[in-house]
Amino acid sequence: MDISNNSNISGAFASGLQGVQRGSEQITQASNDIANLNSEPAQGNSAGVNLTDSVVNLKTGALGVEASAKVLDVANDTLGTLLDTFA
Repeated sequence: MDISNNSNISGAFASGLQGVQRGSEQITQASNDIANLNSEPAQGNSAGVNLTDSVVNLKTGALGVEASAKVLDVANDTLGTLLDTFA
């Protein structure tokens, strides 16, 4: 096996981590929007926050984190298999 697979595994780890971070940010934003529904709209945001959109964003973020965690799990298993095979 070629050592270039190392960069593919590194890319999988990076992609998984980035997905977890993005999903976490989306969850945080949606949670803040839901928590602040009854407060005054922020300056420049006269439209306010839509509860339905915020709940959908919350669930989408959670699913994104879950999918990215699975990517990290597979990359970890692959790295373990490679180490067991070639070490």
